[in-house]
Amino acid sequence: MKNYLLIFSLLSSSYVFAADITTLSPTVVTATKTEAKSFDLPVSIDVVGKDVLQDSKVGASISEVSQRIPGVVINNRNNYAQELAISSRGFGARSAFGVKGVRLYIDGIPLNTADGQGASGSITFDSLDRIEFMRGPFSALYGNSSGGVVQAFTRDGAKDPTLSGSFSYGKWDTFREASTFEGQAGNLNYIVSASEITSDGYRDFSKFKKDNLNSKFTYQISTDTKATVLLNYNNQPYTLDPQSLSPASYLANPKQANSTSYGPQTRLYRQQTYTGFILDHNLSEKQSLKLTSFYGVRDNLQYLTTSASEINRNYGGLDFRWNLNDTLFSRPFNLTAGLNYEEMEDKRKRYCTNSSCDNSNGNKYSYSRNELQKAYNFDQYVQASFEPTDKLLLIAGVRHSKVTFNTQDLYYATGNGGTNDSGIQVFTNTSPVFGATFKITPKLNIYANYGRGFETPTFSEMIYSDVSSGAGPNLSMTPSRSKNYEIGTKAFLTDNTRVNVAIFKVDSKNEIVAYDYNDNSKITQYASVANTERKGIEISLDSRLPHNFNFYGAYSMMDAEFRNMFKEENNNSTPVTVLPGMNIPATYKNTGFAELSWKYPSFGFSTATEVVYFSDTYAYDKNSAGFRPGAYTIANLRGSLEQKFDKWTVREFIRIDNIFDRTYVANVKVNTNTPFEPGLDRNYTLGLSASYKF
Repeated sequence: MKNYLLIFSLLSSSYVFAADITTLSPTVVTATKTEAKSFDLPVSIDVVGKDVLQDSKVGASISEVSQRIPGVVINNRNNYAQELAISSRGFGARSAFGVKGVRLYIDGIPLNTADGQGASGSITFDSLDRIEFMRGPFSALYGNSSGGVVQAFTRDGAKDPTLSGSFSYGKWDTFREASTFEGQAGNLNYIVSASEITSDGYRDFSKFKKDNLNSKFTYQISTDTKATVLLNYNNQPYTLDPQSLSPASYLANPKQANSTSYGPQTRLYRQQTYTGFILDHNLSEKQSLKLTSFYGVRDNLQYLTTSASEINRNYGGLDFRWNLNDTLFSRPFNLTAGLNYEEMEDKRKRYCTNSSCDNSNGNKYSYSRNELQKAYNFDQYVQASFEPTDKLLLIAGVRHSKVTFNTQDLYYATGNGGTNDSGIQVFTNTSPVFGATFKITPKLNIYANYGRGFETPTFSEMIYSDVSSGAGPNLSMTPSRSKNYEIGTKAFLTDNTRVNVAIFKVDSKNEIVAYDYNDNSKITQYASVANTERKGIEISLDSRLPHNFNFYGAYSMMDAEFRNMFKEENNNSTPVTVLPGMNIPATYKNTGFAELSWKYPSFGFSTATEVVYFSDTYAYDKNSAGFRPGAYTIANLRGSLEQKFDKWTVREFIRIDNIFDRTYVANVKVNTNTPFEPGLDRNYTLGLSASYKF
């Protein structure tokens, strides 16, 4: 990584010319729940704006821009039957089911359910204004499983009615089309965006289709009152699952599907819809109220190697918030207090668990588990900021959470099964956070913060209490609790160059690990037994260079280790001992991103070169050398043209990813004998978009 640090040093030289500091210090709301400049906050938070989201991107996945954020890893498994692998400073890296340890939102609507598990498939770029990525202690103010926060915001519709359409085509017959209609009609602002992507897939047996819709309608009821209605739809009518590969199979042919995929026809069917309602009301010039409510349904049917799993979910919740923007001792003071309630109900069934099960014809056969799983949380939070002097900003907050899990064994209730696997578990936690920004000069801030967080097990982790019998739920688990420390600096080296540096340390107790697992039946029992330590540094630099060049770089170094000794069982082998100092699997010691872009405004032309680096990692808690994919560096190129005439705006783009055709492992699945998920070989995308203002 010396090359990256050298580039940062070279670009620290003084270029003094006009700048757009607003762009380099965008307004964010995720950190404080009210608008604030990111430069002033004692928080690690970065924004990917609309200009980046729409610059020569397919726009189907947040993994397309996450490399820009130090400390955040969003690995595209290149398998649409699985959710993206998302981690923030190591939180969520070991998740075997969807997103865990990181909170996801669109316009304040959570994409995590009450048990902490999340899904990212609802986020596409077509109608977005920006995505905010927050790391560190202040993430704890979002409650359970908030080791980091990723929040997308839908933009307001254009003032004039505008119709936009885009098309892209890439390797493996990957085709995506999208359309957006937006505008203003009296007091009503609207934007509706729909898209569809289909592909034969990079690997064998990986064909898929995915539809998305995102819309926002905002009505200005009066000067002080505004109502917003949100609607989001995500549908995967067919998605084949090539599954992950063993090291030997990966080396032989990374494009192949796992041989067990074909016989049982491993595949996924998924559909999710949610609606949200937001009411903003100003009580006075200093006080305001915000009510957010939502309701959604999600149906997920997944055919696995020896079984089929079906989940029918209903979920919803509300958040009620009061805000005061005033003065205290004649100095700026802001106070936010709120209540949050969320609930979920899963009807979960598991079919045909014996090895002779054949799912190829779509039959579910008899089921071995039938459960009704309910969870709800009730949280209270308060957060305040105060500027006692022009040189000091103080922010503090606390959130109290109560999460209840209730499992009803319907299989036993209908006269099946030898034991009643019903049970209730209740977890409580209080998370305080505190931060301070010291404004050394108008262009240099130093900050520090501290906070405590917690993460409960999800229903997917609690489901089994014994891998031999498949019994459950596992009521012996407890939440992991963390202490999170951070110091950092934010500086404008010149009017056109901003650098952020953050040093962090996280100590966690009772982290959830795969305590007992059976590779044959794919049944895993989890336990809250691991103590961990994560410490590292994050650096980002954004520089507006002369002659329409721009450089952006991000680098993170993290040591993520187990700090205690514990044993893990395996039905197929001798129990293993995990020792202090072993690396946490699926975390990377070094990651880096560098982009050099150039624009020629007269021709509407822009181009950029991207370089992405990931160090090696482990797939097993025991750090097995044979399950350790190597480090990799890939380079990407992109270019675009834009033409404007009359009421039309037309754009064309081309991008080539992995231009040197590097073979690499894009993601690892933890503690399985088939952990490798291959990255894409050299590939291209051609795109065309057009918009018309009426």
